[in-house]
Amino acid sequence: MKKWADKKRRPLEFRAGDQVLIKLRPEQVRVALPTWMKIYSVIHVSNLKPYHQDTEDLQRNIVTRPIIDLSQKEDKDVEEILAERVRRDRRPARRIHEYLVKWKNLPVEETSWERVEDLEAWKQKIEDFKLRQLTGTSTI
Repeated sequence: MKKWADKKRRPLEFRAGDQVLIKLRPEQVRVALPTWMKIYSVIHVSNLKPYHQDTEDLQRNIVTRPIIDLSQKEDKDVEEILAERVRRDRRPARRIHEYLVKWKNLPVEETSWERVEDLEAWKQKIEDFKLRQLTGTSTI
C-alpha cells in the first residue's frame, strides 16, 4: 500500500527564509505570522508548497483586489462604554471579558461588543465605566 501512495508524493525540504504558499488546513511547521492574525502558527508540512515568483509577467504579481483593513477599529474612537459581560469560550476554563462600546460619530446601531484586549488604547474609558458602575450613576 505504501508503495502506491508514495508514487504520488514528492519529498520537499524547506529552509529558513524560503517563501511558501499555505493551504487552508493548518497543522505542523511554525510559521512567522503577524500578531493581529491571532491564529495558530503551526502548520503541517503537507500544507506547504514552494512559492515561485512569476518572472515573465510581473503584472500578475500585483494584487488588484482592495486590501481589507483589519485595523479599522483603531480608526474609530470610543464615545462611551455602555455595558460589560463575561462569556465562556469553547474551552471550559477560559472566559472572555467584553465591553459594549458606543463609537463616536456612528449611530447607536453600530455599538459592538469588544474584547478587553482590543480596548487597550481606551483604558480610561473602561475606568470611567467601572466608576459609574460603583457609584450607580449613568450617562444614558
